Amino acid sequence: MILQNASVFVDGKFIEKDIEVQKGSFFHLLPPKSPVKEGELYLDCSGKRILPGLVEIHSHGCVGYDFSSASPEEIEKMLSYYATHGITTVAATTMTMGIEPYQKAMRQIKQAAEANFSGSMLAGINMEGPFLGKSKKGAHDPRYLLGIDDKLFEELDALSGNRIRIVDLDPDLDGAMEFIEKHSRNKTVSIAHTSCTYDTARKAFEKGCNHITHLFNAMNPLHHREPGIIGALYDSPVQAELICDGIHVHPTVIRMMFSLCPEKLVLISDSMCACGLTDGEYELGGLRVTVSGKKASLSDGTIAGSVTNVYDCMVNAIRFGVKEEEAILSATLRPAQSLGLEQSIGSIAEGKQADFIIVDQDYHIDQVYRRGEQIIDSPK
Repeated sequence: MILQNASVFVDGKFIEKDIEVQKGSFFHLLPPKSPVKEGELYLDCSGKRILPGLVEIHSHGCVGYDFSSASPEEIEKMLSYYATHGITTVAATTMTMGIEPYQKAMRQIKQAAEANFSGSMLAGINMEGPFLGKSKKGAHDPRYLLGIDDKLFEELDALSGNRIRIVDLDPDLDGAMEFIEKHSRNKTVSIAHTSCTYDTARKAFEKGCNHITHLFNAMNPLHHREPGIIGALYDSPVQAELICDGIHVHPTVIRMMFSLCPEKLVLISDSMCACGLTDGEYELGGLRVTVSGKKASLSDGTIAGSVTNVYDCMVNAIRFGVKEEEAILSATLRPAQSLGLEQSIGSIAEGKQADFIIVDQDYHIDQVYRRGEQIIDSPK
């Protein structure tokens, strides 16, 4: 298949290129208006833009389902929703819960991944909890928070078929530094839900931690004498997630961070099961959540995830004043790097998996492709 006459996002900018797709991969990036061979499938994309498929590394669920409890059939429905919104790769994000539910979740996510459903690619697991701090628990159920338990982690990873790609923890917990040093060789270890200081965060980074979970949320704020995790991010070569729903982080702060260190930022939704549904009462990690407008909260007012998706977060970031090129990179290549998959997904380049979205000039989705196969046609 040859895609012609589009503005294509390549190497961090939009350029005029034709794209040849063969056997599920980007085969060639060609000069504009390259001749098409007789019998070759040709798609005229005049007036359109082509983006890499988006990569969502932190979503707990959508359309009424949660990765912590969903069956493979329910996960298939979730993956269809993500695909509809231009998200071609997703990491199933779990919550803090009891041991048996965690074991079941790992087995069910493994089954769903092996089924290779037609929607978004299920590329692994982001294990958020139970190794989190009670002082910054957020919407995690404190009854199930645990200290660092290496044996439990390895058991859960084995049950998932070694699909845990990101593991979130509080570096203040006993044994955290040893855990980071051991598992950062093969996993992305992320600082999360913690009151840790700048010095502790820097020590965690030195041990191999290279990621921060939902920057500004569930951590101490930046202070001019106690810079904390946010200051440690500025001084360290690590990545940080940023929820761009306009509720978790103010648009001014989003613009500020993209001015300060855009190359370190990864857009996420942190969505819960109410994403894609109407206002009402829902559940997240065993806790009751009320959704009103675009805000999901516990009974005490604590924000409990979002009801958006990462594509809309990308569009929000652009609307908030972030350069569109940086917003796109933070929703495609940078999250692919967080998963260790940047050699195969996250950008349009020869040899990479042909995951891409065709959009109009205002970022309304027209078509979505995964591995060169069309999976969504004009969903909106």
